[in-house]
Amino acid sequence: MHPHGRRFFALALGVAALTAACKKDAPPPQDQAAAPGAAAPAFTVSAVELGSRVGPDKRVTAATTSFTPRDTIYVSVATEGSAPSTTLSARWTYEDGQVVQADSQTIAPTGPATTEFHIAKPSGWPAGKYKVEVAVDGRPVETRDFEVKR
Repeated sequence: MHPHGRRFFALALGVAALTAACKKDAPPPQDQAAAPGAAAPAFTVSAVELGSRVGPDKRVTAATTSFTPRDTIYVSVATEGSAPSTTLSARWTYEDGQVVQADSQTIAPTGPATTEFHIAKPSGWPAGKYKVEVAVDGRPVETRDFEVKR
C-alpha cells in the first residue's frame, strides 16, 4: 500500500472510532410524550350521543332523537384523557323542566372511555319534548334535545 494510502486509511479508521465512541456516550433521544413525569392529557367529554340501543362497549348503536313511549332512551358519553376521580352525571327533564331522572357515575379513566346512562318507563313516556344534560363534576358540558312521539 502507498504511504499516503496508509495515512488516509488510518485517518478514516480514527474518525470512525471517534464517531462510534461519541455515539456511545451520548444519551439516547427521549420521546417527549413518553418522558417520565409528563402530564397526562386533560379529561374532556369528546362526544354525547342519544339512541334507542347501545352495544357492549356502551356506545349507541341506534342513534336517534325521536322515541316511542315505551323505548328505553340511552345517552352515551365518550371521554378522553385521564382523571384520578371524576363524576359524570345525566339529568333528564321533560318540557317544563320537570326532572324525570338524575343519575351519576364516578369514574377514574386513564384514556378513552365510554359511560352510558338510560331511562325507561314500562307504562310509557308522555309524548313531548325532553332533554338530557350531561355534566362533569357538577358542571354542565353538553345538552341533547329529544322527543317522544305516539
